[in-house]
Amino acid sequence: MNLSRLNLNLLPGLKALLDTQSVSKAAQIMCVTQSAMSRTLAQLREALNDPILVRKGNRIFLSEKALSLHEDVNRVVSQASSIFENQQFYIATTQRHFRIAAGHVVLERILPEVLQKIWALAPGLTFDLQAINPAVDVATGKLDLSIGYMGAEEEGLSSFALMKDRMCLILCENHPLAHESFSEDVLKSFSFVVQRDNMNLHQQGEINRFLNSVQVKTWSPGLSVSLALIKGTDCVFLAPASVSMFMEGLSGYVIRECPKTIPEVSFNIVWPEYWELNRAHRWLREFIRDELLEHIQSKELDMFVSESEKSQGAACDRFS
Repeated sequence: MNLSRLNLNLLPGLKALLDTQSVSKAAQIMCVTQSAMSRTLAQLREALNDPILVRKGNRIFLSEKALSLHEDVNRVVSQASSIFENQQFYIATTQRHFRIAAGHVVLERILPEVLQKIWALAPGLTFDLQAINPAVDVATGKLDLSIGYMGAEEEGLSSFALMKDRMCLILCENHPLAHESFSEDVLKSFSFVVQRDNMNLHQQGEINRFLNSVQVKTWSPGLSVSLALIKGTDCVFLAPASVSMFMEGLSGYVIRECPKTIPEVSFNIVWPEYWELNRAHRWLREFIRDELLEHIQSKELDMFVSESEKSQGAACDRFS
């Protein structure tokens, strides 16, 4: 195929359509009218001999070919844009759209202030914020940054280790086990509430085995819901010990150690490796990283990774 005959200007539009699965949302990202994006979609359908977007009932989905192209398109567009953007990078005038996922606590209590600081320095950056859930996959290009990723790193990802944490049990203060010693067998007679955004697909196997040994009564979407669910009940909330950072002023609960030995879990910031050399992405992830580390340190909790792990994480985040 003659490369000079290809309309490479269609690639950013294809990426926007694949990312959003919507003509109107893709038009917003591309800063064009909806009719202009519809014309781009028509050209792409002809070039690829594929509908790209298909309707099923009242919803729009990506075609099978579009799904298979998504990761490659993200990589090609990101790497191509980096070639030119890096030569004239100036954060105050850079215009980019990033998709970021994080746990509910980070989304609600930390990230808004961080983004306000970012906009003061980089008003051209826009964001799509999502809650971490098992269906959101960084490696396939559905996200540009994931904050609070747990467990083993997938192929095709780069990462920075934020902190290590241990799992704990949060009980209502009048719970039978709130102030008494207890064994693992006794614990199994109580129902558990588990926060889903802390138990994503990347969780460690030891936590899975622990959950398989107890009755999980409810999977919860966030901290406030989890606390409300166990209030006045005999249920147990299994959560990272770091949730204590966000329980100031909340009385009526006690935190107990897990009787079962569960290894520490590592919370990381991860991103597709094809963003590694993009200066705008690097500026963004380093800014967010530094703000999060400062927040963790301000709580004076012993959750930092070791110096060797910090060095290893920094090495992953360095231009070659």
